[in-house]
Amino acid sequence: MQHDGRHRRSITATLAAAAILVIAGCATAPPPLPAEPPPPPIASTPQPTPPPATPAPAPRPKPAPAPAPALVRRDVTVVFDADTASAAVTAAAIADALPPQQYRVTRVDSANLTPPAPSSQPAVVIAVGRPAVDAARSRLPGLPIVFCQVFAYEDVLKDGGAIWGVHSLPPLALQLKTWQALDPSLRGIALILGEDRGALSAEITKAATSVGAEVRFETSHSDRETLYLFKRLASQVGGLWLFPDSRVLSPTVLRELLSYANSHNVGVLAFNESLLRWGALASAVSVPADVAETVRVVAERVAAGKTQDLPAMTPLRAAELHVNPAVAAALGLPRVTEQHWVARDPD
Repeated sequence: MQHDGRHRRSITATLAAAAILVIAGCATAPPPLPAEPPPPPIASTPQPTPPPATPAPAPRPKPAPAPAPALVRRDVTVVFDADTASAAVTAAAIADALPPQQYRVTRVDSANLTPPAPSSQPAVVIAVGRPAVDAARSRLPGLPIVFCQVFAYEDVLKDGGAIWGVHSLPPLALQLKTWQALDPSLRGIALILGEDRGALSAEITKAATSVGAEVRFETSHSDRETLYLFKRLASQVGGLWLFPDSRVLSPTVLRELLSYANSHNVGVLAFNESLLRWGALASAVSVPADVAETVRVVAERVAAGKTQDLPAMTPLRAAELHVNPAVAAALGLPRVTEQHWVARDPD
């Protein structure tokens, strides 16, 4: 029992010593580290504030269109030969073709033409027929002239001055093409002209070459010589081409020429419809509307001063054809289906 007592005292001492050690350990242990404070919040880097958007510039207003220049109305004097019916008709057509917004047109008979006041000088004079050209030159000196319906234009141009012309004859190649359509066998053609027709002869040669026709030229000095020359040529050609050359033709000779041509089976292409009654196969004349339009184009250039490359003579574009069906039948030509029509270049 004594042994148990000592044993219990030993255990008790041991426990007491252990408790003291525990207390001592707690006293000598380093104090616990204080808890780390939470890291300060990371401040976000402030983003630069974008500058306010610059508004797109307003579109510039379109400039107001420049005012159209006021049209300048030019004075034009149309002179014609009142004794020639076709001249009066052509003069009226020319006046109608000139726009009234641009031109103030005065028509006057060549016999009554008087010099205008200095304040109303026309920009251009249009002369229809040779008497009108002569009147314009003598009474309106120094003014530019555009002429038409003048066959002997070489005589007009050689006098010089500010003058331009429109051909009086329809396109020569167009006449030949139409003639060949009436008479497909046509090849040799007689043509008799007065002297000083070199420019016209060159144009005829060029036109004949373009359609494969052969033209036999003769130069005459009188109407009787013309008749003689044709009689000499009649057996060698199939056609006679008449031009309005008053120096080598007369009404009497024309009747004899046409009668002789019919008796020798020679078709005649004439320059006037009235010659069909005397035995011509066909006639080819200018078209008033075509003449008027061509004159208008030339006159506008002259009035505007744009004449640097303007030719001395401007060709027409159309031809009015009339056919005598009785003469066509007598010549053994194909039946004529149309006796009157207008052909245009390049028809």
